[in-house]
Amino acid sequence: MMEVPDPPTCMVEHPGFEPNCLNPYTLQNINNIYRANYGPVRRRNEEERFRYLAYRSFVSWCWGYLGRSVRVVIPSCVVNRIRLQFPDPAGQYVGFRPPLD
Repeated sequence: MMEVPDPPTCMVEHPGFEPNCLNPYTLQNINNIYRANYGPVRRRNEEERFRYLAYRSFVSWCWGYLGRSVRVVIPSCVVNRIRLQFPDPAGQYVGFRPPLD
């Protein structure tokens, strides 16, 4: 990851966060790559699909490819910012789920 002159206290303040995790054009491109590798992202609506892709993009941006069944907890500031950008109409969200063995 490129160094920034003044490291942010929260990842949502990093200059790379918005273009990598919140930009709809970036997320659409990530969706195309995901679909080519795994098939379509099956979600109820566009906001849910963009949230899913934004979480995946954040993890890839910070940790790279983790592998199947390897999960990390995303910082709450990042989760809240993604939910603010792509809200669920009913306000229903799912938190962290550990992998099934």
